[in-house]
Amino acid sequence: DQLVLTKPLGTGIITTAGKAGEADPATLSRAIEVMSVLNKAASEAMMEVGVNACTDITGFGLLGHLQTMVEASGVAARIHFSRVPLIQGTWDLALQSIVPAGTVRNLRSVEKIASWDPSLAPEAREVLCDAQTSGGLLMSLPPERVPRLMEALSQRGVTGVAIVGEIVERGASLIEVLP
Repeated sequence: DQLVLTKPLGTGIITTAGKAGEADPATLSRAIEVMSVLNKAASEAMMEVGVNACTDITGFGLLGHLQTMVEASGVAARIHFSRVPLIQGTWDLALQSIVPAGTVRNLRSVEKIASWDPSLAPEAREVLCDAQTSGGLLMSLPPERVPRLMEALSQRGVTGVAIVGEIVERGASLIEVLP
């Protein structure tokens, strides 16, 4: 199965930076725009096409919610960091070590079940564990259904969608993170 994400990550990092007076108005505006988009259209597209599993990305971050999904399904997952969409400005703030306390807790929680490619920057771990507010949906579906899902999402005006990884057989770690 392929893993499809319907919204970019970064709302936790950006809102934390905003509270600290460290985020520029354009970055804050982009985060607010992402948080303002409901998951209704994405959910309708998902129901039309049919998926094997889905979770919304909120307080436990992408990897925390993915962990719950793969544990319940008896499988593992592989995430490709370079494919994960980020709200513009998120990476720069992460490089400044501006992350919410919830994100740090999320990272501690998934570190024991995840394996990380050694070439990944430490900030990539934080971004993937960023506690989201009104995050997108993470869907698992067979590869042959992905084009139909992308079309259904596009028809409903859902933008920023990305195939971020795949479901794999369970091995030494529940989640493998690659560059």
